[in-house]
This record gives sequence, structure tokens and C-alpha cells, in this order.
Amino acid sequence: MRAAVCGSGPGGMAIAAHLAAAGRDVTIVDLAEFPENLGAIAERGGVEVRSAWTGASIAPVESSSRVPDTVGEAEIVVVSVPAFAHDRWVAEIVPAMRDTAALLFVGEGSGSLVARRALLDARRPGVLVGETNCLPLIARAAGPGAVTGDRKTGGVLLAAIPASRTDELLAMIHDVWPFVEPAGSVFETTLVNYDAIDVVPVAIANAATIENRAGGILLWGEGATPSVVRLIEALDGELFEIRRALGGKDPRRYRDLLVAQGLAPDRGDLYAVMRAGGIVRSYRPSGSPADLEARLALEVPWSLVLASSIGAAVGVATPVIDGLIDVAARMLDRDFRTEGRTLGSLGLDGLGAAELAAFARDGTSSGR
Repeated sequence: MRAAVCGSGPGGMAIAAHLAAAGRDVTIVDLAEFPENLGAIAERGGVEVRSAWTGASIAPVESSSRVPDTVGEAEIVVVSVPAFAHDRWVAEIVPAMRDTAALLFVGEGSGSLVARRALLDARRPGVLVGETNCLPLIARAAGPGAVTGDRKTGGVLLAAIPASRTDELLAMIHDVWPFVEPAGSVFETTLVNYDAIDVVPVAIANAATIENRAGGILLWGEGATPSVVRLIEALDGELFEIRRALGGKDPRRYRDLLVAQGLAPDRGDLYAVMRAGGIVRSYRPSGSPADLEARLALEVPWSLVLASSIGAAVGVATPVIDGLIDVAARMLDRDFRTEGRTLGSLGLDGLGAAELAAFARDGTSSGR
């Protein structure tokens, strides 16, 4: 199976390496303005991987900046880019990919919703498209063309649009990441966004430290105090209720999914679980307003604004989500509700819970 991995950041490089290790013929492709990792990969003949899973090795991965050519040759196109880049990549991918190929967004959810809209507009409803709720690995940059990429053990959900094709998409990557499990719909993958759940409350509550302390902060180690963890739980609770309103059956909350990923032991309440897990050792850069903005400007407009939009459509009150959006917007002097992704920007405005659930199930709505 020939695979194209779009995005040459740490996540994309680690994904490409995992696919290559599982026998895929992999090319990692990026836009021309991001040449650094592509050049390093070409020079050494692959992605350098440093992990407990594979040891230190070079995964045989090709690199290219020719997006249409690379995508057009692939049987599966895997996209690992920030949510704000979804629209641009969809515009590049959809005209180039084959009708028989699959398109999988790996990382933060809702990319498949952007792609499905574009595919319907292009009258190509048969293209298989889906997403995961997070990366199936812990990826960190280790220099140009190099990455650490240790696998998770679970907590990675996958869904296709329409939902009846989820197993078909899952079968294409199950040998690579056998712990990935099917979600009920793409709204579950969209609403189970770990970074939105545990980064935004901690970043807002520790804004002064992030802006003022030069060097770094143990974001969850010192920043996730009992009161901050209660805020995480409240945010997670609202997202959980939205999932239930859309017919979601998965009973797990953030605490359970944190354990499932292999990032913490199953020990006590959420605060106890976080304190006992490796997450508390995550050291993040700090020392300027830019560090704070980097943490909030992705998750708030592209995840929480969408969640607020969905909550309003399905009749679930979201005071914590809305409060975090408004506080972050005031802190950074930005209009996140205008900047961000909503049901309206996805062409799904005016739909209620039943209609949204039907869209996830069938891949079309009455407006289409």
C-alpha cells in the first residue's frame, strides 16, 4: 500500500516512520514553505526515529514538495497538520486524490468534516474519509528530519463519514496501530480532543507564569492543581454531554482515556491519576506572551468554538466552554468566535441533534 503523509512536523514524521516500519511505501509531503525536514529526510534517506519501540533507526521514507503528484499516487493519504491548516490542505488534496483512495486525518478532529464538505461540493461522495481524535503516538522533534515517536497503548478513536465505513478505514491502519478503536461517529473524535481538554484550562489558570517565567513550566506537574483539575473535569463534562446528545455510547471520560493512552496508572480520581502519570513531567517553553498564545490560539478557536457551536445546536448548555473561549479571547485581544470553526463554517448550520447524528451516520444532510 502506497501512503502519502501530509505534514512534515513531528507528528507527520513519526506517522510516516510507523507506516514505513509496517511495510508501507511512504512519501512525506509538505508545502514548499516548509523545506527543513523534507531536505533532511532526503539527505539521510528517511526519517530518523528515536524511541523505546524501535530504538534508534532510519525509517525508509521518501520526501517531496510536489503535493498533487504525491497525493495522486497514494492509496491512503494521511494528514497530520494543525487544525487551522485543514482547509488549505483539503483544497490541495481533494482535486489530486483518486476516488479509490482513503483520506485520514490523524490528530485533532474535525478535519474530516472539512474534507467531506469539499468532497460533496466536488460531487465525489464515494471517497473514503475519516479521522482520529489524537495522534496514535507521542511525537517530539529531535532535530531536522528526526523525531521521537513512541506508541500509545489506547485511547485513540477513529471514525469515518459515513460511519458505516469506519471498519473499512480502520482495517487500513490496524496492523500499524492495533490499539486504535472505532468511535461511534466523527463527532466523538471531534469532541474528544485531549489538548483542548487539558491544555486550555491549565494555560489560562497559569497565564502569568507562562508569560513571565523564562525557560519553561511543568505545565501539568505544577500547573494542574486540584482547583485547575476541577476545571478540566467541568470542561470534559460538557463535552461528554454533547457527545451523549448526539447519540454517543462511549461512557469514558477524560480520566479513563488518559489511563487508556498509557499516560497514567488507573489510580484514584483525576487529580491522583494525573499526579501519578508521566504527564506531570511534560516540560513546556515559557517566558513570553507568544508562549501563552501558542497554547490557546489553536485549541480555543478550532476546538472549543466548534464544541460551543455544536452544544448550541443540540441543546446542551456549555457555560464552562463559553467562559474559557471568552476569557482566552479577552486575554489575547482576539475574536476567537469569528476566527474559529463552527457548524456554519462546515456547512452544517441549522441542523439539530438528530440531523447532525444522521449526517455523521450517512455522510449527507438535507441541505445537500
